[in-house]
Amino acid sequence: MSVCIPTFNRRDRVAALVQELLRVKCPLQVCVHVDGSTDGTSEALAEIASRDARLVVTTGPNSGRGVAMFSAIASATGDYCMIFDDDDDLFIDRLPEVCERLSRQGADERIAGFVFSMVLAGSDAAANRFPSERTNLIRMRADEGVVGDKKEIIRTPLLKRVAVPPAGRFRRVPTSLLWSRLAIEYDVICVNVDIGRKRYLPEGMTARIRLLQRQNPYPMLLLNLNYVRAFWIGRYRSVRFLGKAFLACLSFGALSFPFLLKRSFAQVIS
Repeated sequence: MSVCIPTFNRRDRVAALVQELLRVKCPLQVCVHVDGSTDGTSEALAEIASRDARLVVTTGPNSGRGVAMFSAIASATGDYCMIFDDDDDLFIDRLPEVCERLSRQGADERIAGFVFSMVLAGSDAAANRFPSERTNLIRMRADEGVVGDKKEIIRTPLLKRVAVPPAGRFRRVPTSLLWSRLAIEYDVICVNVDIGRKRYLPEGMTARIRLLQRQNPYPMLLLNLNYVRAFWIGRYRSVRFLGKAFLACLSFGALSFPFLLKRSFAQVIS
């Protein structure tokens, strides 16, 4: 399994996480993309990588989590891939069990991978259980009422297929855009085993999520168009979820109009 970590200016935290991962007694690769950090993250990770080839470190100018996420995924060579945020806690002792489950997975081509539970806080904690063993990553939210962050572990070739950045440069691309692309065709196996704890640091993206969505509307438009398409082809049944997606398409479509107009003009000129 490849663990893909986008990071920015959290040297001590990400270095500690990487060192914990490399001590796990199961086959892991760790792929970290350093998104223009100025706190010595690259140097600290390079020192660890010099001693352990399972750590792959890429760097680039500060471009936002979306670019960092796609870069980390591009480095992955494991059979499965897990995207992990550098501000979350991972239950290291659970990873051998996770790897064992991955190794036992059969050859069902309709299964993209697994989704594991996370320890949540506040009102989300009560809705942390999966009601069904097999579902897709939209139906899980739309029809089955699952809320809060989960941890998806997806077959690497499939994840790379959907990890295509939207046209244009956007600092935030929601991970759910990738999951919506997968859910159009593939199911996942749900496992009610907590493999980490979701943390929301004051300086993290979650604290300013609404602003980031408005500043990067086009990826949000693509996400909600996928929700509409998934309903149309029968991947979920909630009319309420569809209604929210349709309204979001109108809202983010309006915010995306200047970008789409500029893009269309550039295509005509070229």
